[in-house]
Amino acid sequence: MIKKDGYIVWPIYFDKNVPRSRCRKVPLSLAVKNPTVEKIAEVARRLGWRVEIESASHPSTWWIKSGKLIIKPDKPMNKNTLIKILGKALSTYDKSLLR
Repeated sequence: MIKKDGYIVWPIYFDKNVPRSRCRKVPLSLAVKNPTVEKIAEVARRLGWRVEIESASHPSTWWIKSGKLIIKPDKPMNKNTLIKILGKALSTYDKSLLR
């Protein structure tokens, strides 16, 4: 297996319909309905991060091809911080689309 540069992020981490026990990583206040790799990639690029999209299935939902992102932030941070920042930006982006 080739090690990728960056963090692997799955859409299930931000899905409001998924409980934390099944891989959601952000609180409900930062979660969105039906996140897609395209929407997450757009938000990450707006934050100035490099993004790669790959076709894959999360191991807990192997039958759903949701895709995954490999995100390389512009400054050093751990994965939890990256997910929280991305979740906050994604929920704000999602709310702005509803207006």
